[in-house]
Amino acid sequence: MSKSKRLMELMIAVNKRKKFTVRELAEEFQVSTRTMMRDLQVLGELGLPLYTEYGPHGGYRVLNERLLPPIMFSEHEAVAMFFAYQSLQHYGALPFAEESITALNKFYYYLPDDTKEKIDKMKQRVVFWTPRRHTVNPYLRPLLDAALQQQMLNVVYDSKEGAKARRIQPIGVYSHNGYWYCPAYCCLKERILLFRVDRILQADPVEQAEAEVSRADLSQITIQDWFKPQPSEYRSDPSDGPLEIVVKLSTNGVRRCRWEAYFGDVLQEEPDGTGTLRLRISESEQDYYASYFLGFGAEAVVTEPPGIVERIREEVKRLTDAYRN
Repeated sequence: MSKSKRLMELMIAVNKRKKFTVRELAEEFQVSTRTMMRDLQVLGELGLPLYTEYGPHGGYRVLNERLLPPIMFSEHEAVAMFFAYQSLQHYGALPFAEESITALNKFYYYLPDDTKEKIDKMKQRVVFWTPRRHTVNPYLRPLLDAALQQQMLNVVYDSKEGAKARRIQPIGVYSHNGYWYCPAYCCLKERILLFRVDRILQADPVEQAEAEVSRADLSQITIQDWFKPQPSEYRSDPSDGPLEIVVKLSTNGVRRCRWEAYFGDVLQEEPDGTGTLRLRISESEQDYYASYFLGFGAEAVVTEPPGIVERIREEVKRLTDAYRN
C-alpha cells in the first residue's frame, strides 16, 4: 500500500475511534510502530487534532474538532456544492455562520482555475435570495444544540403581552422569509408552541435534576412534524380544541397560498383557478390567522369559523375609521 493511500485510510480509521494506541494501528496497517508514529505525526501536521494520554491505559484520542478525510467530487458536484453553500449568504444569522464561511472559502480555494471561472460566471446569473432582516439572533445556536441534546431551557420571550419567562424544550429550528423560528414544548402551556428566535432575549440550560421533572418525551417528534397539517399529541390543548378555517380564494389568492408549503395538502383548486382552503388550527391561533388572511384583501374571504370572521370585520372597521379622517 502506498504511503498516500495509507494516510488517507488511517485518517478514516482514527476518526471512527474514540481511543487507540500506536501498536493497535501498526498491527492493523501491518507497519512498524515507528512508521505508524511518523504517519500520526504527518496527520497532526495536516491538522488532525490528536490528543495524547500517558500512563498504562494511555493512548491517542481525536478531539471533537476532527479533520474529515478528503472526498472526491466531479466538476458538476463541486459546482452544486459551492452553490449549496452560497445559497446561505443572504441569511442575517446562521447556527453555524463562521463555519459556513470558512468551509465555502476552503472549497473554492482548492478548485481548479477553470472550475472557479465557471462558478464566477454562474454567480452573475444565479442567486438564492432571502430577505435580510435586521434582527439579532444570539440564541440560535443554543436552541439548536438544546434540540439535538433534548435539553430544556429557561428563556425570556418577548411576545405581544411583553417579555415573560418560559421553560421550553426545543424541537428544532427553521428559517422562513428571513426569520428563524423554533417549535418547542412550552411547560407553561403544556403544548408545543412556535417561538421566533430573535424575540428570545435570554436562554439558559435547566439543571439536569430539575429538567427531569418537567421534560416531555419528544424523541420521536422531528422538525418536519411541525409542518404536518394534523397536530401532534403535544400540539393541542384539550381546553383549546381544534377549529377548521374555511377560506374562499380568488385565482390570485390560490397563487399566494401555493407559496406556503404548509397549505399544500389542504388547498383545493377548482378548474377555473379559484380555490378553497380548509385548515385546522387551535383556538389560540385565531388572531394570527385573522391578521394573515386580512393581508390578502379581497383575494381571500374567510367564511368559517365565526370567531375569525368577526375579528376580520372588526379590523376592517378599525381601518376604515382610521382612513376616514
